Amino acid sequence: MKYSELRQAVIDSANFLVRIGAVSMSHHGNFSVRVPGTDTILLTATSSFDNLKPENLALLDLDGKLVEGEINPSNAEIVHMHAIVYKERPETGAVVHTHSTYATSFALASRSLGCSYEALVRQDMTDGIPLAKYGPRGSGESVTNIASALAGAKNTKAVLLENHGVLAFGSDPAAAARRIASVAEAHNVLRMKGFLAVSGKPMRLLVQAVGPRVSHYYDKPWRASQPRRGSLVVIGLKGLDRAAVAKSLTG
Repeated sequence: MKYSELRQAVIDSANFLVRIGAVSMSHHGNFSVRVPGTDTILLTATSSFDNLKPENLALLDLDGKLVEGEINPSNAEIVHMHAIVYKERPETGAVVHTHSTYATSFALASRSLGCSYEALVRQDMTDGIPLAKYGPRGSGESVTNIASALAGAKNTKAVLLENHGVLAFGSDPAAAARRIASVAEAHNVLRMKGFLAVSGKPMRLLVQAVGPRVSHYYDKPWRASQPRRGSLVVIGLKGLDRAAVAKSLTG
């Protein structure tokens, strides 16, 4: 594939994710594709999938060195999040990160996703979607946690990033985008509302998800007499597998 074809493949796949609602309301995300036969990647240089153009992809090596183009500071922080997937899974051709509503709800709840949906099997994710423990954005800790999650789930093509979002990968941009769609579809959840107990945090985390939009913030401290126990109301389509959702939420 020529550079121009690789760039267009990323743009087409990012547009696909926006079109199906597999991103947050802000359309935040980042996408990368490996240049075949090299240890370089083309990475979206902006933090939104809106109005992506070929010149919005920068060329970097897997150590994070900028080879060609420009990249904004916020996206420079996530280079190693992408690079670790290419290093740990050399067959990977593309990586995508989004704040997909449904997947992010589980990441905020610090819960992995079991393989309870046929699409995950067909997408070679029979080990489910593991959870990478939280590490500050762009930190060595976050990268190490992603590597550990991948090591513990050989048959997967995605990782939930605790308190953050989801990272998916595949042989090419279209395949990586399909992984995101499969994770988003794993449970037919239309709305989720409630609060969560986050380890080490003195306040409860309020979570609200409607369609492709998700919001969360710490709203108030736990009372001394109050059990630190989360509570979520989940609304879905007819036929929603309550047991599967409960199992995913409770581990």
